[in-house]
Amino acid sequence: MAGKVDRIQDPELRASLQAAQESLRKGDYRDVVQRSAEAFVELLRRRPELLQGQEGVRRVFMFPRLGVDLVVSPGSPPTLKYERERFSFSEAVTYLEFATEQLLQAGA
Repeated sequence: MAGKVDRIQDPELRASLQAAQESLRKGDYRDVVQRSAEAFVELLRRRPELLQGQEGVRRVFMFPRLGVDLVVSPGSPPTLKYERERFSFSEAVTYLEFATEQLLQAGA
């Protein structure tokens, strides 16, 4: 996955996911989930058109719901709602892979 993250064009978003990868190696799964989910939400805040139409609906429904909810309300920027504090390795990887794929697909 390191190669994929390195292909993210936006330096800030790329750095966030690189830090998430480092946290994954260190076993800090909460940090991985937080950095990954926040990178995805930052993409949506910068490019609100990504929430429109069929693809926008798909992005919202495909967001992993493994302890973090993506809150999308008309007229407001998307936010995250954390349901818990602890996450497993597999949950952390799921969020990291999701964010990486979404950022690459969006050309971020």
